[in-house]
Amino acid sequence: MDIKKSLLNFITDGVVTCKQLADFYDTYHENKEFKDAVDFLSGSIVIDMGQLKDELYASEDSHELGAVEFMQKHYPSAVLFIDLIPKEKRKFI
Repeated sequence: MDIKKSLLNFITDGVVTCKQLADFYDTYHENKEFKDAVDFLSGSIVIDMGQLKDELYASEDSHELGAVEFMQKHYPSAVLFIDLIPKEKRKFI
């Protein structure tokens, strides 16, 4: 799948998981169109923290880590992606 099809999937879904963000980052971060994709997605997607918290509570890390620490441990590429989005444009549910 190319970067434009992936962008279309993100926009269609609207809400994305940390795994989807990590996979997108891992696949396309070296692509010449990646910066444009991040700029485009910045105002278009909402990151599903509910799904992340469900994963956290079902994991063995639930008593040791908070949601952010869990994301850093299991989805470091998602954290790198989120860091590229301007803070005022980040949306979480």
